[in-house]
Amino acid sequence: MVTSVERARDLPHPPAVIAAAAQGAGRAQEQMTSFYRDDLTGLPEMGVVARQLWRTAGLGPADIGVGILYDHFTPFVLMQLEEFGFCGKGEAADFVAEERLPLNTHGGQLGEAYLHGMNGIAEGVRQVRGTAVNQIPGVGQVLVTAGTGVPTSGLVLAAEG
Repeated sequence: MVTSVERARDLPHPPAVIAAAAQGAGRAQEQMTSFYRDDLTGLPEMGVVARQLWRTAGLGPADIGVGILYDHFTPFVLMQLEEFGFCGKGEAADFVAEERLPLNTHGGQLGEAYLHGMNGIAEGVRQVRGTAVNQIPGVGQVLVTAGTGVPTSGLVLAAEG
């Protein structure tokens, strides 16, 4: 359910506020997939989304407590971390190995379900509310992405206040 923050305050669970939402497509990405991109080690469409989200939310990578990143193919998680500025290009494997950001606390596409992003949104809401099965303490903002390698989207969820 999406409603105003004022209305959500009257509901039985704390609200998860949509701090920012964005969609993006890469250059020459008229088709569903990006078979013909020049560089297979990046996701320019996710870079578009990242810039829009950070600008709209007034936040950056350091403000995110949990990343719920679309993981239909494992390498795309790494590329998303780089496109969103959590680390530099080619540094995502070390970033993940160092456990610098909790990722896909719901198990991701393989561990939970392949619902094209909806399960990621649900987990982001649970993390912000403090009700997730694998709860990360003190989460203020969660980054959620959906679809990579195609025109894509993402959002930042935040705890109220």
